[in-house]
Amino acid sequence: MPGKDLIRSATSRMFRLGGLAGRVGISMAGNTVANLFRDTDSRDEHRATTLLKNALRVKELLGQLKGVPMKIGQMVSLHEQLLPEEVVQVLKTLQQNAPAVPFNEIREMVKNELGQSFAYIRHLDENPLAAASIGQVHRAVLVNGAEIALKIQYPGIDDVIRADLKNLKGLLKLLFSMFSRMDMEPVWQELKARLMEELDYEKEAASMKRMADLFADDDRIIIPKVIDEVTTRHILGMELILGISPDTVSENRYPQSLKNTWAKSMVNLILKGLFHFRFLHADPNIANFAFLEDGRLIVYDFGCMKEVPENLCRGYVRLVSSFLNHEYPKIPTILKSMGVHKANGDPMPWQMAADFADVLQEFFDPVAHYTFGNDAKIYARLYEIGNKHISESMSMVFPKDIIFIDRTFGGHFGNLCRLNARADWRSILLSHMSHAFTDSASKTLNDFNKPEKKNYG
Repeated sequence: MPGKDLIRSATSRMFRLGGLAGRVGISMAGNTVANLFRDTDSRDEHRATTLLKNALRVKELLGQLKGVPMKIGQMVSLHEQLLPEEVVQVLKTLQQNAPAVPFNEIREMVKNELGQSFAYIRHLDENPLAAASIGQVHRAVLVNGAEIALKIQYPGIDDVIRADLKNLKGLLKLLFSMFSRMDMEPVWQELKARLMEELDYEKEAASMKRMADLFADDDRIIIPKVIDEVTTRHILGMELILGISPDTVSENRYPQSLKNTWAKSMVNLILKGLFHFRFLHADPNIANFAFLEDGRLIVYDFGCMKEVPENLCRGYVRLVSSFLNHEYPKIPTILKSMGVHKANGDPMPWQMAADFADVLQEFFDPVAHYTFGNDAKIYARLYEIGNKHISESMSMVFPKDIIFIDRTFGGHFGNLCRLNARADWRSILLSHMSHAFTDSASKTLNDFNKPEKKNYG
């Protein structure tokens, strides 16, 4: 993996993104004009070539910029069904690796950051195991012979992210205003807080230890141990545990039953985070995971974690309960109690909730267990419903704490599609949800086993 200098200048980064947008726009417009003079077969061929060329341009620049732009690219690439195949195959590589920063910069960073503790390291591999948006991971050997993984923050990336956030705020505010009339400032502060937390590897180490303790009795989830002696704010030492890469798990060499087990381990991680512990692993980028042939899941990255307020946790329980019982008229009131309602304080129209809920019911059919990734029309159906209720959607407001919870579940939707996962999702959801129920509420669990759809015409 060749080393690439990180683009640090705020002005340069802004102009690079602007220039990229311009080149892609001109390329697409030129192809559209040229298609007027091509036959159908030639149009499809040139369209595919143009998409691939532009996807490569986007991937290359986002990989060099790293930071916030690369994270956005990773998030988009989770939803394969929204993008042409040519674009998906290129952007997928952002989830796993990006151009690495030159090793001499990395080694100097480690030496300066660790100070006297650098003596604990006997050897540091020149080639990284992975390179991502904020840092890259190198294999290292300690003086006692132990092999570890060293997550090393890119030199100066904290200043880069602050510059990105400053540049992106105005753009995101403009985009936000296109689909919502609510005040973006609380939303922006939540996004900023989570991204800035990812820069603090000492905080991430504490989150790793906390999660390891919470999942100590769960043999489906593997969390590497933190090596405190070589951990600082910008360097994180951890136990080296390697598994099957995300790109490999989707290949046909592994049976679907094993893919289903991996998917259930992944779902187990997030549902326990929401309903059991109210401490959620909130970065669904599939590069944060590796897989073992016995069905276990290795979790690597704990930089983006979300403390779930108790009222939201309880709200999700009530929301899912009403949803599974087809009690749609209750949903708007529950959502309002969670802070999701129209800007004037009125609840969401129940028919709007019912339209979305009817589509989502397919995932939780207790008889015909849903297979993710088989229904390419699901995004189109949700998009159609969104258009139907666009005026109501623009008037909706929501609490900032929901952002990363919904991002987590939305991102893992894409991951499950990638695995073509199939399971009794209803039973899995109910088994976890019961942990957040009060004794009185738990009595209603039996009601969900034989759902009876009701007509509220």
